[in-house]
Amino acid sequence: MVVENLHKTYLLGTTAVAALRGVDLSIDKGNFITIMGPSGSGKTTLLNLIGGLDTPTRGKIFLEGRNISMLSDNDLADIRRERIGFVFQFYNLLPQMTGLENVMVPLHFSGKLSRRGKKKRAMDLLRLVGLDERAHHTPSELSGGEQQRVAIARAFANDPAICVLDEPTGDLDSKTGVMILNLLRDLNRKGATFIAVSHDAAVSEFATRVLHMRDGKLTHEGKIGGLKETEFMEYKRKTEAEMNKEKCKTKIFQYLFKHPQIHELKINEIKSAVPKAIVSNLPEHFNDILLELLEDNKIMGKVEGDLLVLK
Repeated sequence: MVVENLHKTYLLGTTAVAALRGVDLSIDKGNFITIMGPSGSGKTTLLNLIGGLDTPTRGKIFLEGRNISMLSDNDLADIRRERIGFVFQFYNLLPQMTGLENVMVPLHFSGKLSRRGKKKRAMDLLRLVGLDERAHHTPSELSGGEQQRVAIARAFANDPAICVLDEPTGDLDSKTGVMILNLLRDLNRKGATFIAVSHDAAVSEFATRVLHMRDGKLTHEGKIGGLKETEFMEYKRKTEAEMNKEKCKTKIFQYLFKHPQIHELKINEIKSAVPKAIVSNLPEHFNDILLELLEDNKIMGKVEGDLLVLK
């Protein structure tokens, strides 16, 4: 894949916000690229464009020599279905289906295999990620690490040219996260091509290339291991705090979704729904994160004293 002079601008009301400002990137077959940077640096926007989930304001994206940046929605959907695999932070498995059935979903859309062929392909992939004995369990019967392995198997169902990873360890404990990273590295050594975005410094240790973003631009390339120990620890502390901030936002959304009929919520009750381990390692006060979500219109409402009043 080759990315040339990529720009992406969003309209926030009447204000133009530049999320990407001229990104150039070449991804060779067999690369495992990790893009790191603070929240708002443009990482997820770049990943969405590379994955064909969005189109650029300006610039070009070539996948296997084909310019996919100006394709119709239908053609772009075909590209996503056949040539790009996706692994998300929260797995996105269909809860009523078994692991085997979840892996078979992309194969149903491609229509290239018989029913028996689809089942064999899905079982082979589950075996590859070490989950063939759990193939007939639903997501609720699987641990977080097992669900992520099912998601990885599903991403490879149609033998994609590239697999994009959005915070692949973001919702996992550190031990399970390392297990998933070892699996991704094994797949990479067998020829898989990955591009990941992450706040997790550990992800960079498993990558073949580490790129750093800030303010919508790729600023430099280099593994964090090249830093002095004190610099590394400070970088790790900051990235872990940023990752906890994203986890905190997710927990806030989950709490609000569980209480759709309540329009006045005590802020302390929302805060209590966020694990203490996350709250204790935030880069800013919990209330400031809540205010940021309100200012960005991610939550519609306002703070009145100790209450969050929703519109």
